[in-house]
Amino acid sequence: MFLNKKIILHMLGYLILSVNTIAANHISPNSNIILGEKIYINHCKVCHGNQGDGKTFAANVLFPPPKNFLLKNTKAELTLARMILSVVQGRPNTAMMPWENILSEEEIVSVVSYIRKELMKFKD
Repeated sequence: MFLNKKIILHMLGYLILSVNTIAANHISPNSNIILGEKIYINHCKVCHGNQGDGKTFAANVLFPPPKNFLLKNTKAELTLARMILSVVQGRPNTAMMPWENILSEEEIVSVVSYIRKELMKFKD
């Protein structure tokens, strides 16, 4: 019960931060995306690829393969909340590791925003 409450509180914090970040982006839209792009290049593209299509050497040896952010069904299933949770906690039985002890809340929201806006082409 305590663990679930902790997860819910963390998730609520990330969602509030993401809403604030999205609202702040109307004032300075590029800062969040620039930070997210740097994080994506440094930590995510090795598995998810330069374009987010999951076509990398690493994908050839990972099972299941990394998400292809460009696929229509992937776009439908990956809500903002699900993506943030996946980055925070990782994905069980996949190579997607948890980043909550490596990236700050701002960095997590930034990289998810970058993926959604620049790779997946959501308007959020």
